[in-house]
Amino acid sequence: MMSLETCIQILIIIHASFGGIALLSGLVAIIVKKGSKLHKQSGKVFFYSMLASALSALIIAIMPNHFSPFLCAVSVFSSYLILSGRFALKFKTAQTQADLKWSKWVSFTMLITAIFMIIVSALKLNTNGMFIVLLVFGLIGLLNAAQDIRSYRNIRKLNTKWLQHHIGKMTGGFIAAVTAFIVVNGWIPGIYGWLSPAVLGTIYIFYWIRKVTPKTRHTTHP
Repeated sequence: MMSLETCIQILIIIHASFGGIALLSGLVAIIVKKGSKLHKQSGKVFFYSMLASALSALIIAIMPNHFSPFLCAVSVFSSYLILSGRFALKFKTAQTQADLKWSKWVSFTMLITAIFMIIVSALKLNTNGMFIVLLVFGLIGLLNAAQDIRSYRNIRKLNTKWLQHHIGKMTGGFIAAVTAFIVVNGWIPGIYGWLSPAVLGTIYIFYWIRKVTPKTRHTTHP
């Protein structure tokens, strides 16, 4: 019978393997022309591989002798980003609140998790000194989830904002993959390795959201 540690080692290999695939496919999706066939194909590979990597990390984080509220919360945060980004593709054709049920479920889960992240970081419980990172990610998750829930009230507006939601969340998922790669390889020490990709990635997200948002023409009255 397979031991617990052997099982965990297999999960770690699965997590790392899919994480590597997500990093490469996500990079392709970002570089190539948005909406192109290659963008869509690489985006699908990124979504499924990143989801597999995040879920395997979540399983590891709740296993006996490996329990980590920090990794558990970060895994949920990563899953929220890519799931929300994927579901945003359906916003364009959404007609009723029932069409948003999975998006709502994901956002409410993130909202609850974000509150948990903030509480754990405030109490500094089993975060291996990473309570500042957990606090920052918790606040980002809280703001994003709250904004999601508020936006779901206006389906007509959501029909026209689906691309902004998709770009913001999927790019956020890619930032999570880049962050994991940097931290694992020790390229940037301490909390800077966790937070610097988020800072640079946020700038990139704002750039693209502004680029795809139609400019409003103002009429000057005499």
